Amino acid sequence: MTLQEKIKATNAMADAIMRGDKFYELCVNSKNDEWRLVSLPAPQRAGTGMQQRTYAVDKAMDILVKRTG
Repeated sequence: MTLQEKIKATNAMADAIMRGDKFYELCVNSKNDEWRLVSLPAPQRAGTGMQQRTYAVDKAMDILVKRTG
């Protein structure tokens, strides 16, 4: 994945976490069209909107690094 693809995937996954989605379909290799279904953590409900977003982005980055390297 290129850096731009990682940023886009992180933001999309963070949006899904904030919506409370249970799963997210992650493209791990766009050249071979490889996809993985990953389970998402529950969104943070306490704190400000910025804290909730930061939590979601942090969790999305963790998932992305573990799944794509």
